[in-house]
Amino acid sequence: MLRNATKLNPDDTDDAAIFRQRAEMFIGAVPMALLAVVINASVLAWFLHGTAPPATLATWLTAMGLLSLARWLDARAARDAAPHPARLRRHLRRAQAGLLASGALWGMTSLVLFPADDVARQAMLTVVLAGIAAGSVTTFSVFLRTTWALLALTLVPLFSRMLLQQTEVGYAIALLTLLYFVLMLSTARRFQRTLIDSLRVAHARERAEATAVQHAYYDMLTTLPNRRLLCDRLQLDLVRHAQNSQAGALLLLDIDRFQRINSSFGHAAGNHLIQGVAARINDLLGGRYTIARIDGDRFAIVLTELGDANPAAANRARQWAENLRRVLAMPLELDAREIQLSVSIGIALFPGDGDTPDELLRAAESALTQAKAAGRDCTRFYLPQMQAAAMARMELEGALRRTLRAGALELYYQPQCDRHGRILSAEALLRWPSDDDAGMVASPSVFVPMAEDSGLIHELGEWVISEAMRDIKTLDREAGPLRPQRIALNVSPIQFRQADFAGTLASRLLADHLDPQRLELEITEHVLVADFQDIARKMTRLRELGVHFSVDDFGTGYSSLSYLKRLPLDALKIDRSFVRDVTKDRSDATIVETIIDMAHRLGLRVIAEGVDKPEVKAFLEQRGCDRYQGFLLYRPMPLAALIATLRDQGRAAG
Repeated sequence: MLRNATKLNPDDTDDAAIFRQRAEMFIGAVPMALLAVVINASVLAWFLHGTAPPATLATWLTAMGLLSLARWLDARAARDAAPHPARLRRHLRRAQAGLLASGALWGMTSLVLFPADDVARQAMLTVVLAGIAAGSVTTFSVFLRTTWALLALTLVPLFSRMLLQQTEVGYAIALLTLLYFVLMLSTARRFQRTLIDSLRVAHARERAEATAVQHAYYDMLTTLPNRRLLCDRLQLDLVRHAQNSQAGALLLLDIDRFQRINSSFGHAAGNHLIQGVAARINDLLGGRYTIARIDGDRFAIVLTELGDANPAAANRARQWAENLRRVLAMPLELDAREIQLSVSIGIALFPGDGDTPDELLRAAESALTQAKAAGRDCTRFYLPQMQAAAMARMELEGALRRTLRAGALELYYQPQCDRHGRILSAEALLRWPSDDDAGMVASPSVFVPMAEDSGLIHELGEWVISEAMRDIKTLDREAGPLRPQRIALNVSPIQFRQADFAGTLASRLLADHLDPQRLELEITEHVLVADFQDIARKMTRLRELGVHFSVDDFGTGYSSLSYLKRLPLDALKIDRSFVRDVTKDRSDATIVETIIDMAHRLGLRVIAEGVDKPEVKAFLEQRGCDRYQGFLLYRPMPLAALIATLRDQGRAAG
């Protein structure tokens, strides 16, 4: 009977949805029903005390209590569990079984606890069982067969026991019990029909409302948001980005020559093509950004939190646009043929290109028109200067990639000295020289963030480490005892977060037979924000080998100082923004004094960078700064110049 009552259609049909509601109602009614069970059982036990055998009464009461506790625990577990058809089915079966077991215990009172010689207590027993039956009908008739079985288990034993009395009162109560049983069966049927009809009406109304919402806010062909929902979400993004000083972008994408495809293959094939494009966009961006189909073959994508400045946001938006063009250029099967698509994309940035969704859409439309006019299959920004900046950045990125792979970058070294000017260590600084010896192509502050955005930073970081190790060996050979104690390398946060960074560096040090003590890694405080435990494990592993660590640009990043005592650090580098005006700005002076004092108390060296004036160096000397780095002492220089400087210093000392 229970198996038939708990069949669950695996599909999300109307009947399956209504069944879930019925099951949830049934299980949800258990706690309140148990309260009535406990009260009635207690009252009945009190009335039967003195007439029923004490051991039997105690056993029955204990069994009812344990069963009620088990039913309550299962109902609570069902309430806390995540909704799932199979799990719901299991809880429903247990709830139904518990209800029938409770009915059997109530029925047993007519057999083992029946007050044979006490008409008043017989009447009381009848009233209690009738109340239990009535309550079960109103509470559990959502599943009719279970309710009928409960009524039979509860009332049939009472009917039989009254007949066995063979008295006029017994026959009368038996007849009333039979009539009541039939009435409850009929009432349960009516309750179930009314309840299910109500659920069907409510479900139909919900489906109608959901369909109305679907038509109002979603595209029927692709199930993506439509223009209306896009504007609603875009308005929220505009407000949020303005509050957080973040930049975002609206991309408008159009399939090139779609009308020709539509007329050649037919409207149905065109719809299939639209669905395929929507699926590919969703695979690339779905779950992260809003994607909408706003008209025909035109899609809109809202890219959020791209950075706190428009140039960086523009570069990330361009990268996403190029990824979209690449993915959509892959052949798509249409009517057993492979179709090669191309798309044009217009980009508008916010805030800047528009303050409202309509303004941004118009700006993106204008950019898309430019892309179409430029020959299609390309990306254009709304503002010409932003387009020019994006193109320049793309060209610079390509040039950096070629230069890196040609091995044409260079490492310069800026010495770090003690108070007497003796070179104790040096920081390796990356430089990108131009081909015509006219200076540098770009500053590291420009091309390093660009490499981080494009993913080139991993290859760039590997080159820097390899080149620095080679230069350390050259210093050992050419400068001998005059060599710097350590060479400091800046490590990008992205590179340091690589899962195999520590292991790879350790293997390389071993393979190159390089003393790890000669290497100092400079990390910024921003590295510590992402995953402190992972960073700590990597640093500890490398420190055990002998690699030193210093915190670069100290005081400009991470707000918590707890890492100073939890990480294997050797030195702090005071950021140049505090050092530069230390003799003029009292706040900077206080910050520098505090950093030096705190570092020394923690057993850390202090390195001041940006030391460009004698009075600044004098101030730092008076406060006990350990090492100095800046133009006052030495400018960054190629390796050959560093070797020559070390030799000159050695001769002067000799």
